[in-house]
Amino acid sequence: MYRPLKIEYYDRKDALLKTLVSDGYEQYEEKYWRPASMHMVNHITGKSTLLTWANYRFGNDLKGRDFDKNSLKRAR
Repeated sequence: MYRPLKIEYYDRKDALLKTLVSDGYEQYEEKYWRPASMHMVNHITGKSTLLTWANYRFGNDLKGRDFDKNSLKRAR
């Protein structure tokens, strides 16, 4: 089982740009591991974003066409 805990993003000159830390992993439907929170820090601007996740749903019958350009425009 692979669960990314920390991902670092670098530019072409090998300078650290951003860091993403995922935490609070839980297993859903005995096979899907998903984090409860994801914290992204921008080391250039000093700003950060925290995403918190709950109520993951799987097997909801979404199709690939539900994500095409026209369908996404209608969903606004």
